[in-house]
Amino acid sequence: MPTPPLWQLHLLGQPRLISPAGEPRRCDRKPLAVLTYLAVEGSTSRSRLAGLLWPDTLESTARNNLVQLLRRMKRTYGDDLVTAGDTLELSPLVQVMLPEWFRGSGTPQGEVTPQPGELLEGVDFDDMPDLADWLLSQREHIGAAQTAWLNQMAAALEEREEWSEAIRVAQTLLQLNPLSEDHYRLLMRLQYLNGDRPAALQTFQRCQQVLMRELGVEPMPVTTLLAEEIERGAVDVRAAPVKVQLPLSVRRPPTLIGRTDPWLAMERGWNQGQFIILSGAPGVGKSRLMHDFVATKGKVLRVEAKPGDMLVPYSTTARNLLTILAAHPEFRLKPWQRRALAPLLPDLLEDGDLDVPNVAPLSAVIQEIFQMGTQDVQAIVYEDMQYADPASIEAGLVLISSAFPLGQGSGVPMMLCTVRSDELNASTQDVFRQMTLNGLATQIALCPLAEADIFALLDELEVPLTQETRRRLAQFAGGNPLYLLETVRNMIENGTAAEHAPERFPVTDKVSRIIDRRLERLSRGALITARAASVLQSDFNLELISDVLGAQLFDVAGHWEELYAAQLVMGDSFAHDLVYETILMGISDPVRRLLHRGAARALTRAGAPKARIAAHWHNSGLLREAAPLYVEAAREAMLLSRMQEADHFYQLAIEMYEQLDDPAQAAAVRVARAALSAPAANG
Repeated sequence: MPTPPLWQLHLLGQPRLISPAGEPRRCDRKPLAVLTYLAVEGSTSRSRLAGLLWPDTLESTARNNLVQLLRRMKRTYGDDLVTAGDTLELSPLVQVMLPEWFRGSGTPQGEVTPQPGELLEGVDFDDMPDLADWLLSQREHIGAAQTAWLNQMAAALEEREEWSEAIRVAQTLLQLNPLSEDHYRLLMRLQYLNGDRPAALQTFQRCQQVLMRELGVEPMPVTTLLAEEIERGAVDVRAAPVKVQLPLSVRRPPTLIGRTDPWLAMERGWNQGQFIILSGAPGVGKSRLMHDFVATKGKVLRVEAKPGDMLVPYSTTARNLLTILAAHPEFRLKPWQRRALAPLLPDLLEDGDLDVPNVAPLSAVIQEIFQMGTQDVQAIVYEDMQYADPASIEAGLVLISSAFPLGQGSGVPMMLCTVRSDELNASTQDVFRQMTLNGLATQIALCPLAEADIFALLDELEVPLTQETRRRLAQFAGGNPLYLLETVRNMIENGTAAEHAPERFPVTDKVSRIIDRRLERLSRGALITARAASVLQSDFNLELISDVLGAQLFDVAGHWEELYAAQLVMGDSFAHDLVYETILMGISDPVRRLLHRGAARALTRAGAPKARIAAHWHNSGLLREAAPLYVEAAREAMLLSRMQEADHFYQLAIEMYEQLDDPAQAAAVRVARAALSAPAANG
């Protein structure tokens, strides 16, 4: 029997629903949402689909609305386009017009070029936030699938020397991503191979114009070099790109250069048992100096503060306590210790602990655990203290004051930290200033390297550079070792380190722009993984990132390995704060809001502190979700006797309820906030 004609559902570009008679049929937003979701996701529960379509409605009402919608669709189209049972599925009467590459199947040789066009182009679901998130995520996946397919197709066509078809594919790639220099270079190479050198040079000029107009930057040296060689007709344009392995000397220079005076100052502070504070600009070499110094002293415990810690009282301390306990599994906390730590580390509680009297203040238990966990440690090194929350700073001050001089029989080892001096909040600056005045601490400011030291560092790298390039590199780096190393790495990866030094180094935002260029070489999956990690800010792991993205854990692990190989991450952290900040700044507002929503949901499932979850809802723009969580965060802060933080969270909640035009809730929070000062007023 002949196959009956089917309904056709076109989802890429402007959505269209075509009847079996070939007639376009009107398809409104919610019917279109139902058909699209089932076409992409397959079988879906009624409650799931109803919740997406009517997010602010009781489930029973939403499910009834869905039933009515399906009935209207049946009357409108005359066919059941949805098969309704325990779950909903797209009817066999509907043919979804999606290409093979959308499903990740097929071969590049077997399909015409995918044309640019996003899923449901011109359609939005802003009144249905979860569905809007889903649509944005699917558009990201489609962009990745299109790009991957086109790259494979271009390589296959180039291999077969089908230049015209390959050029058409490269042009499509540029339509998808008009800021990608990789795609400009591909098109330039293919046009040259096709014997059209003027077209290749025009493509380079267009690349220059677009990058300057959109980003305010010049093309990368490797792109400029390709244009110069095309103009001379002296380039092996068909040579396959080779993944460059960075020399170990560039990954980590073997010798510490230009830090003799700070080293001697650290020795003096060490001999006097002082808290040693290394301060300076990002990338100036604080961490390298600190770790090289303590490596000569014995066993070290590394603790750290991370972006986002300022949101939650004692978040830095909590992480560091867990680090100590993990390093000493033989320690068995007593019930009264777990009881005292309950507001800070509730996951440590065991049955019956809450019935134990709270016999010791939290600060005393924190101090006891630090002393217990560092008995065989000569130094504690504290990374990025500018991120630490005030409560943790105060706890550290209590520890140091009670055990001064450090490392000399007090039970507390030497302590060192790195800070960005211009990013310390006022209260931490005051603490450090007072500690220094009292002789408890020494602050050592790291200055940029002198020009002679920069030249010595370049000698250590053993990278062939002309004298002129060395001079210009020293001038560009401004004495900042990280700027210098990132520039040299960029030159090596682009093949411009030896004979073809660029006319000018990238200067816009200096190292952030250099890191941007390195990010451009990542796969789309690795970049999305890095973006999710940067939005989470701190204390993330692969499982949490996977949950935020709704991705398979093994896929995320593979992307993390790519980030590691690119030296953008180390372990479960970013290799440098500047990497994290550059990635975060490069995320568009819609994607950032999407990731914040995903982070809020994932952290809720993980039982994270309410302040952290609230901040993500806040940053996603969903104030209705954030406000009550800030109220809960205030109560959590009160349990830790952090009244200043509690007052701040209450104030945020009040402001949000006012923006939401909810005076009753705002008034209720004002009452709770006023109660914070009531005991003092009555006392």
